[in-house]
Amino acid sequence: ALPVMLRHGFELAGYYVTMHGPLNQVVHLWKYDSLADLERKRAARDADPAWADYLSRTEGMVQSPEDRILAPTAFSPDFVGR
Repeated sequence: ALPVMLRHGFELAGYYVTMHGPLNQVVHLWKYDSLADLERKRAARDADPAWADYLSRTEGMVQSPEDRILAPTAFSPDFVGR
């Protein structure tokens, strides 16, 4: 999936796995400028035949997908280039 995401302008800010807590949990953070930017990138990605191929080959592998839209606090470090 990463090559498709990168091709459509997604910027990976972090990729993490759990060491304690739920087993086999993966969290990735993606940088985007605004919700409109995210929606534009998702629309381009979703129209890519390579994305449909990825989804069909990985169907059933993800048990509990979850999306969250986060906003930094005023005191949050600027590590993702806000």
